[in-house]
Amino acid sequence: MRIKTFKYALLIVFLAWAFQITAQSPLNEQIKRVKRAIFIFNISEQIQYKDTNTNPNFIIGVLGKDRTIIDLKSLAQKRKIKNKPVLVVSFNSIKDITDVDVVYVNSNKNFDVNYILNKISGNNTLLITEDYPFNSSMVNIVNIGDDFQYEINESLQLSNNIIPSNSLKKEAISSIEKWKQLFQDTENKLQETTEELEIAKDDIKNKEANITNQKKTIKSINSKIVEQNDVLETQKSEINELISLAEFQKKKYSEKLTIEKQLEARILKQIDSLNRKQEHIRENNKTIALQNQTLKQQEADITAKTNKINTVNSKLNTQKTINYLLGLIILICLIAAILLYRNYTAIKFLNKDLQEKNNDIYNKSLEIASKNKELEEFAYLTSHDLKEPLTTISGLIDLLQDEYKDKLDEDALMSMAFISKSSNRMRNLIDSLLEYSRLGKASEKKTINCNTLIADITADLDHAIYRNKATINYADLPTVRASQVELTVLFQNLINNAIKFKKPDVSPIINISCTTTIPEHQTQVFWQFKITDNGIGIKNKHKDKIFAIFQRLHSRETYEGTGIGLAFCKKIVESLGGQIWFESTINEGTSFYFTIPK
Repeated sequence: MRIKTFKYALLIVFLAWAFQITAQSPLNEQIKRVKRAIFIFNISEQIQYKDTNTNPNFIIGVLGKDRTIIDLKSLAQKRKIKNKPVLVVSFNSIKDITDVDVVYVNSNKNFDVNYILNKISGNNTLLITEDYPFNSSMVNIVNIGDDFQYEINESLQLSNNIIPSNSLKKEAISSIEKWKQLFQDTENKLQETTEELEIAKDDIKNKEANITNQKKTIKSINSKIVEQNDVLETQKSEINELISLAEFQKKKYSEKLTIEKQLEARILKQIDSLNRKQEHIRENNKTIALQNQTLKQQEADITAKTNKINTVNSKLNTQKTINYLLGLIILICLIAAILLYRNYTAIKFLNKDLQEKNNDIYNKSLEIASKNKELEEFAYLTSHDLKEPLTTISGLIDLLQDEYKDKLDEDALMSMAFISKSSNRMRNLIDSLLEYSRLGKASEKKTINCNTLIADITADLDHAIYRNKATINYADLPTVRASQVELTVLFQNLINNAIKFKKPDVSPIINISCTTTIPEHQTQVFWQFKITDNGIGIKNKHKDKIFAIFQRLHSRETYEGTGIGLAFCKKIVESLGGQIWFESTINEGTSFYFTIPK
């Protein structure tokens, strides 16, 4: 019965221990998450930022869906960084990162640390990573059991105008040898724990052997007690028989006295024997009580040893996990070193090839520059040579019209007027061609406020705007860097076309707006301008030739002009590194778009 009770007690102790471990596990995890948040705050506080950030908040960004953002927000309600309130934000992707002081990311989110560093480069932003390869980030946190260690890359921090404090550098793990030493210390601690476990197991085996021997002793004592109880029962039966015999012999007094004396002597002897046996039984009971107390103490010792073994096993499992992680980190570092060496050799080869191609491009650019200069001189000389005979023709026509006006018939006068008009048109075309050849060569670029520029253009076009009852709407246009003359020509041609190609009896309404965009296959941000009108529209079949030089979609009698305005616009936009296109619906209007690098 006592052995069964002991087994039940051991089972209850084991179940209580299992429940305690299960209950404490989430608590330990919660404490670790709080430690992580405090770690991030402390590191952020010990960094000096060489910038002129005037934001009233200190902003921490968390990359990916991570529960750490909850812990950071909870801590932000109680603490400040750099005497600023802390604002915690979340980013789903690297390209979303903007205007933050600190970025935190865990390696289990699988983000490329080099891509992150490239994104935040030059923004005075500190990158804190967790469990990434050694020396790959500005600050890298590594899990060590229920605590954290960290290492810093001071060169990455300095390149981003960030300076770590001396205390931060002092506590950091600064080399791979220290990582190895940490791994060796963990191995030594694991060996010591294993030896303690073996000693505890041997102690338990000895205790179990003692308990087995004590159980055998108790069983032997119980057998003796049963035998003594049987002897007592036999003696009681004999006494009862003697009493019965005395009653039958009452009539014989002498015999009765003899019998009584015999009985008395025998009873006294039996009573003495019973007293001795009872004393022996009392001593046995005391021995059994002491043995029971010893068993209880041994049960308590076994319970304590069992708890200690379970604790040691838990520590061993933790140490094994740490060892596996450290081994994995070392393996990753070796692989990273091999990949870096291969990348270095590949980049060295590519740099050599790139240098050769750059030399070829440079030589070709010199050749193209020479040819462009020759073409410019040719265009200038050609236009000059073409304008000289045109001037002569125009002068002769004017002379004939003045001197022989009364001597020529109506057909001759009409022909001379036609020749004069054609000469003037050809002079305008030559001037336009010369001006087109000079576009895109303006070396002087400056910052231009587009709102002021549009105001000046509308003032210059005031007569046309008033005559056609046009309305020009614009607001919140950006400041760009370009040649003022070329940018004026660009806006003036597009606004002038929107006024010119209006629907009959409909007042032109022109809206000018601007947004930012990143074009396809580009990483740079561009300004995207949009000029919309409510005019006659452009047919889709003219989409390919509308920006070509001297291309006209209408007769000169319907709409005047040389047909070179949109060619001017295209060349100016492309010289700035942008693109121009349009969208149009017949009889509803046209929207011209063009981009300029931000």
